[in-house]
Amino acid sequence: MEIPLPVNINQEIDYDFMEEYMEKIKLNVNDRFSQIKSINTTSKLVDTTSWKKFHIYDDQLFEIDMGNSFDKIKMTDKDPTINFVGRSHINNGVTAQVDKINGIQPYKAGELTLALGGEYLGSCFVQQKDFYTSQNVVVLRPKLNITFNQKQFIATMIFKEGRRKYKAFIDELNRHIKTDFSFYLPVVKNTNKIDWEYIDNVMSQYSSNVEQKLSLFTNV
Repeated sequence: MEIPLPVNINQEIDYDFMEEYMEKIKLNVNDRFSQIKSINTTSKLVDTTSWKKFHIYDDQLFEIDMGNSFDKIKMTDKDPTINFVGRSHINNGVTAQVDKINGIQPYKAGELTLALGGEYLGSCFVQQKDFYTSQNVVVLRPKLNITFNQKQFIATMIFKEGRRKYKAFIDELNRHIKTDFSFYLPVVKNTNKIDWEYIDNVMSQYSSNVEQKLSLFTNV
């Protein structure tokens, strides 16, 4: 077996070059790890005293569609083009890709899904591709033309409230989703209007911070 190695002008293996090269690699990696360790992971408290509670079906928020309630076992995946969203807390809730069903239009990218029960009750995601849903997963269709960042913020608030207030297999969201499920959102001062600009600014800052942190890892 032969392997390529650097050589000097005398065609001998250049151990000095290899030593210097590896020292540079180690210094670069150590520098990157130092930057990663310096990342401030301290949570910042947000003043929510002026926020107000909204029902999920408020005029400023969503229409609630009860979803497809499909059984994954009965679906095919010979030419999968449609995401299948189940009661999962990872991968945006997408558990598989399936074939499009003739006569049944999938839900559109940009709409949100919410798991009403099961171990991952409250899992809420903005879907990035067209999709079908499993049982106990509803679809939230924005009534207003809101941005991706704004949807992400609301999905997080829904998840937090769902996990805090309800319990899987005991008191799930099924009975509350269209009646008394509500959560806090920031509002414009002295109004009941959701402060969309504030939400966008907060999420933009978070996104920028996350991208900076990820770049440190990818460049190691």
